[in-house]
Amino acid sequence: MKNLLPRLFAVTTFMLLFSLTIQAGVDTSALLVKTAQGLVKGTTSQGICIWKGIPYAKAPVGNLRFRDPQPADNWTGVKDATAFGPVALQMKRVLIGNEKQSEDCLFLNVWSPAADGKKRPVMVWIHGGGFVGGSGSQDLYDGAQLSKKGDLVIVSMNYRLGPLGFLYFNDLPGSKGNFDSNLGIKDQVAALKWVKENIAAFGGDPAQVTIFGESAGGISVETLMSIPATQGLFKRAIVESGPAGDVWSPVLATRLTNIFLKELNISTDSLSKLRNVPADSISTAMLRLMKAMKADPTLPKTCAPTVDGSYIPHDLLTAIQSGQSKGVDLLIGTNKDEANLFAMKRLKMAPINEEQLKPYMVRFKAEDQNKLKAAYKGYPSKSSILALITDGIFTMPSARFAELQSAHANTYMYRFDWASKPIKAVGLGACHGIELPFVFGSFNTKLGKKILLFADTKRIHELSNEIQQDWINFARTGNPNNPGTDNWKKYEPSVRTTLIFDKKNYTCTDPNCDQRKAWGTLNIFE
Repeated sequence: MKNLLPRLFAVTTFMLLFSLTIQAGVDTSALLVKTAQGLVKGTTSQGICIWKGIPYAKAPVGNLRFRDPQPADNWTGVKDATAFGPVALQMKRVLIGNEKQSEDCLFLNVWSPAADGKKRPVMVWIHGGGFVGGSGSQDLYDGAQLSKKGDLVIVSMNYRLGPLGFLYFNDLPGSKGNFDSNLGIKDQVAALKWVKENIAAFGGDPAQVTIFGESAGGISVETLMSIPATQGLFKRAIVESGPAGDVWSPVLATRLTNIFLKELNISTDSLSKLRNVPADSISTAMLRLMKAMKADPTLPKTCAPTVDGSYIPHDLLTAIQSGQSKGVDLLIGTNKDEANLFAMKRLKMAPINEEQLKPYMVRFKAEDQNKLKAAYKGYPSKSSILALITDGIFTMPSARFAELQSAHANTYMYRFDWASKPIKAVGLGACHGIELPFVFGSFNTKLGKKILLFADTKRIHELSNEIQQDWINFARTGNPNNPGTDNWKKYEPSVRTTLIFDKKNYTCTDPNCDQRKAWGTLNIFE
């Protein structure tokens, strides 16, 4: 009897745990996964297995600051993967949420129905934030709903931001090969290599990877499509509001790097001092650089990759035209009123009158300026100027990107037009980023709750369901249509059919036709 009680207790405990596991619909033993670096233990939520804060590269600190990412170290025992890792160092004014920030930030997160050996399609999310803010762990990007709905594996990542990720040292005399460039993009490539090597252990198929991202994440996707280093790392791509022309030339990047060095009082022949600058000082200098960029109409307003001629050999449109991403299916689109967000008083990053628009227009010939002005009804009203900026930065580069990729792979284009009356009333409309809660179903977030406010919540959830299913279909087959339907038509230069997401979805042939013809091949970023 003495020995029987412990046995009964053990059996009872086992049965209780087994019962809870069945009720949750998740095999908790599957939360322990062996990666190439060691064992990780995750958690569950909404019937989905989640692993958080997995290092995909070494901490880029000390001698690795401003150097290419290095493979993560192996570990012994079991690494706890139940809490997100620190987010990339960024200015506190752009930090979203209460996340801890650190230079030691190269972590990724995985959502999967089960680590059961099943080969599910994989979607790798790249967050936006102007390459100066944001993280892969923001609640807006919770991958549980997409994973569960589509039987997919979802991955999100952090990557280096601001000066630590996008300063350009190649043409500085003091670099001597000890400082690398385009580090934020190289971090993303390192994360994709980790996915290729490890994702099968989480129930994913490394041969069925779709990369997707919004804003800076969209530019990242376009950049990753444009460089040789990503060959074989993904099969499909989704770009949400990614301004393909918004990349730096070496001359511009060197100019901005010199401004940053001046803020730290470091000369180009003493770059080694950068290794010892406190992280807080880097954040402060970055804030000053951003203020300088904002005040100077000849400078960009945020960070970007640099077309260095080697790692990023060509501008993105030239690379796509050459067939660099031949065979990579593409789904790409923009929002109808992108620029409205940047015109808000809190940001003040977009022109709202003709005087403020001049720095964008002076690069064009007088006849081209006149064509553009004539193409926008009511010019120079605030709404017409914001429409011009929306098209110049987002719509036209995206349409051009789609046109060029359509010669090399299945390509589909959308425009997101939905906006509730309250959102329109405050001047936002279908602004930049508004589609994100619809993609992730994250309406229990700050942005999601604002969208639900005084709106037709039934249509909101219907629209979210439609977008999610389209994204899932595309990740599975390279075609966003549901089986047996053809709501989406392939984007072809002769027709330019675009799916419009609105109160009722519909297709449109060559939307913004007059404006597109007026823009031609003009590039607002040059």
